[in-house]
Amino acid sequence: MSTGGEKPTGQPINWAITATVFFAGSVLLWADRTNFSVAAAAWAKEYAWKPATIGMMLSAFSLGYLILQPVGGWIADKVGARRTLAGSMAGWSLWVILTPLAPSVLWLTATFRVLLGAFEGPYIPASVAAVARAIPSVTKRGRFSAFVQSGAQLGPAAGVFFAGIILSATGSPAWIFIIFGLIGLVSAAAWWTYARNFDDPLPKGAQAETAEAKDRAAQAPVPNRLLLTSPALWPFYIGYFALPYCQYLFLTWLPQYLSHYRHIPLIQASALSALPFLVAFVASNFTGWAMDWIAAAGWTKGGFHRKLFVGLGALIYAVTTLIAATTDSNVLAVTMIIIANAGLSFYVVPYWTTCTDIAPNQTGTLGGLMNFFGIIGATLSPYGTGLIAQQTGAFVAPLVLAVCIMVVAAATMILFFRYRPLSELVGEAPGEMKLAA
Repeated sequence: MSTGGEKPTGQPINWAITATVFFAGSVLLWADRTNFSVAAAAWAKEYAWKPATIGMMLSAFSLGYLILQPVGGWIADKVGARRTLAGSMAGWSLWVILTPLAPSVLWLTATFRVLLGAFEGPYIPASVAAVARAIPSVTKRGRFSAFVQSGAQLGPAAGVFFAGIILSATGSPAWIFIIFGLIGLVSAAAWWTYARNFDDPLPKGAQAETAEAKDRAAQAPVPNRLLLTSPALWPFYIGYFALPYCQYLFLTWLPQYLSHYRHIPLIQASALSALPFLVAFVASNFTGWAMDWIAAAGWTKGGFHRKLFVGLGALIYAVTTLIAATTDSNVLAVTMIIIANAGLSFYVVPYWTTCTDIAPNQTGTLGGLMNFFGIIGATLSPYGTGLIAQQTGAFVAPLVLAVCIMVVAAATMILFFRYRPLSELVGEAPGEMKLAA
């Protein structure tokens, strides 16, 4: 495990510290994705950006993120959580700092957004890979997976809220990126100064000696090509496609939607944009604990403890988003958007936890591929939403389209995905797997 100046002790790094750091890093990662929406709303007035232009700039991030997902997941499995965390955070923070260099030069700003996405690519697969390795128990993995992932809910709240405060205090969108980028570089350096002295997290003591832990550790990886080509995984990928599509619609367009289409002042819109994600943070962690409780009760057949929350999340999102799209009341619209984001939290946690369930030794790679298909949705969503809103002059059609995508994707996952170990799912014989690996 040692390279360069590392001095590992052979002792696994403390799991509680790792989970906390991954959570904090996830908050920053998502904040750095979403703070651009506040800056874009200001730059739109200064540089006369049209909705389609804003959508293109917001989608640029997803392009880089999309390309690096499969590779990023593989990197996370190969080099481990510690290194991936430090390298990814340092890389994306550099591009955050450079983002306001020339906002009038669209191709340059878009390039920085693409590179931001590329360096964020390995981070989330690394976090779930750490959970898969360190937490072998199905009755505990939900809560830990939800916690490290819940930064995805708190991060957007922090991003839009503090970006709004920085913009209000300085009057310049550039300071949003300078401050956030410096925080990331300092945090990455601090983490590596500590983490380089240890090995990656692993289960300890009795937890490592259970039959479940031994069975998970003994599972041979399948050839990576099967993760992409096996039809058995397509319902899983189709189901996840809807999550980033719907999530990025809120992540990228909410301040603009509230300020331009609901006529709420930008600073107030930034504060209101944080509320849905705060509620989603609570809902995400609730989902993790609830899945563990259901698993402890023995209701795991067919992945019931995961699919239940996929269906519940899709239903909540669909109903509340339709209400938000059609109501004339700003109060009701904001309330429904808040509840819709809670539904997205119910929906997303089971997917990443399923990766830790069925692929304990390939969680990063499977999660990266899953997210690859999801980020296709995230790439299409901001630009498509801006284009449709520009053509229709309203936000109703983009929201209704998102609901349709969610319903179809959730039904596909629930009805057609077979919840079982990866080796069984792709139909590879154990002997063939070991030979190919």
